[in-house]
Amino acid sequence: MSTNEMWVVVQLNEEPLAFPATLIKEVVPWQPLNPVPSQATGVMGLISLRGETLAVMDVLQMNGLGYVENPSFMVVLDFPESRVGLAVDKVEGVQYFNADQMDTNMAGGYIQGTITREDRLYQLINPTALEQLMAQFTDVSALGSMD
Repeated sequence: MSTNEMWVVVQLNEEPLAFPATLIKEVVPWQPLNPVPSQATGVMGLISLRGETLAVMDVLQMNGLGYVENPSFMVVLDFPESRVGLAVDKVEGVQYFNADQMDTNMAGGYIQGTITREDRLYQLINPTALEQLMAQFTDVSALGSMD
């Protein structure tokens, strides 16, 4: 039996990316970041959010696909081992996708597959792969502890 799952759709350079809703802790308006005392690829800076220090990441930069030029939101991703902020251009809202309809031909890296709806190609995020990618570039927990 297939079921529709709730995904939060954001835009990075006008490309729609969908995150499992269970991964998103919250979405907050973009705000100034504190610089990071390292050259970790993809780490834009640190932010203190409700008493917790988070590393804010740019997933485009981590993948060598440019960078998020004018982020308007930060999506807080709640991984099993860490919590990370992700810079995004735009938050579109919630969509329901059926994983059985996912095309895995373009899967790779942190993209587990794609779904086309109304002539738009949505890239569905694989949370485990994204967390592993972020960990390759930097020990987010070590960065987060630098107050």
